[in-house]
Amino acid sequence: MKKTLLFIVLLIVLSSCKDASTYDKSEATKANLKDYGGAIQDYNKAIELNPEDANSYYNRGVAKYNLEDLEGACLDWSKAGELGYADVYDIIKEYCN
Repeated sequence: MKKTLLFIVLLIVLSSCKDASTYDKSEATKANLKDYGGAIQDYNKAIELNPEDANSYYNRGVAKYNLEDLEGACLDWSKAGELGYADVYDIIKEYCN
């Protein structure tokens, strides 16, 4: 019941979102609830609003990895690296070969 209520509240908040920072909070909440598909949708919106946000690419990659989309995860992690998220290269070496 609490998760359902939280999800409904998140939908209401997201419907009025205008900047990427609001999506950041929602993405993390959905990922913590293991709603990786929902988190990916929010990361997509955040990236649309700020295509230079390396963190959103990195975190979307993590969500894709959790959904067993290794190819998609590796592409997102690579983009995060291109945008300056240098620590991601260790993850790419471990998971994307």
